[in-house]
Amino acid sequence: MRSWKALIAGLIIAGFGVAMLLANKPERAQSVADELVEATSVLPENEGKLVMVSGTPELVDGGKLVDEETGLKVENALYYGRIPYQKVYALHSREVVVDKGEDKVSTTDDITETEHYVAEEWIIANHEREAVISSTAKRYENPPALPLSAFHAFGDLRISGFEISYADVRDYIETKNCSFTKQELEDSCGTYILRSEINLQASEDEYGHGVLSSGDDVGDVYVTFSYETLAGANPVTIIGRQRGDKLVFEEDDLISEREHIRPGLVSKDEFVASLAGEDKQSMVIGIVVLVVGAVIVLLSLGWGTVRLRK
Repeated sequence: MRSWKALIAGLIIAGFGVAMLLANKPERAQSVADELVEATSVLPENEGKLVMVSGTPELVDGGKLVDEETGLKVENALYYGRIPYQKVYALHSREVVVDKGEDKVSTTDDITETEHYVAEEWIIANHEREAVISSTAKRYENPPALPLSAFHAFGDLRISGFEISYADVRDYIETKNCSFTKQELEDSCGTYILRSEINLQASEDEYGHGVLSSGDDVGDVYVTFSYETLAGANPVTIIGRQRGDKLVFEEDDLISEREHIRPGLVSKDEFVASLAGEDKQSMVIGIVVLVVGAVIVLLSLGWGTVRLRK
C-alpha cells in the first residue's frame, strides 16, 4: 500500500517538474529584448508593441476633481466621493440560547433558535427597501427611496504621457484621507440642498468630518463627503502593450503578471537580464523537481518488487 502511495506522489512531483520545464522558455528573454521598446512618450509607431516606461506617477491637471452637483472642488486628488444615506427599518436575525443543556459552562450542547427583530439602519438613499415590515405583531412602514445618487470621481495618473491605473501602482503611492469642514459645505452646497428638497443642515460627525444631515430618525438623510490626496510617490517601471495612451497587461504575453511592474527606475538591459536569470533558475528548479519525482517513483517500484518476492 505504501509503495502505491509513494508511486503516485512521485508521479505527481515528476509531472510538476515536467510542467515547469515545458512552461520555461529559454528564448523568452531574447524575444523580449527584440520587441521591448523603452519610451519617454506615447508614439504612434509603438502601438501594439511591448513598451517600458519608467518614472514617478503624477496626477494629470493637478488632480482637480469637481462635483458639479454640489459645487465642491478638490485638488491633488486621487479620489473624491459623495454618498447619501437614509435611515430605514430593516429585518435582522440572531441566534438566541433557549436551553444551556447539561453542561452549563460549555456551549457545545446549547439549544438555540433563530430570533427575528427589526432595527434601524442607514442605507444608500436611493436603494430599494421593504415597504412594510411586520415583526411580533407590529407593523413598520419604511420611507420611500429618495432620488439622491452617490458620486465618485478618480484622478488620472500618468508616467511619460501614459495613463496609469491607481490600482496597479498603489504600493508605490502615499495617500492622505481628507474631509470638508462644516463651513466649506455651507459655502458650496446651498444649491444642492435646495434641489434635494430636504431640510439638510451642515454639521460634523463624530470624527469632526463635515456632513449634511436632516436628523437621526427613520426617514432622515445624511450625506458624507471624502477625498484622497496624493501625499507622495516612488519611482516605478511599467511594461505593457501600448494601446492608445495606455499600457495594457495582456494574458499569455511574453511578460507574466508579476513582471509588469518593477520598483525603481529599471533599464531595458537590466530587465532582460533579470528575465534570463529567472528563466535559468526556473529551469534548474524544474530539473531538480523532476529528478526527485523520478527517484521516488523508482524507489517505490523497487520496494514493491521486494515485497512481491517476499
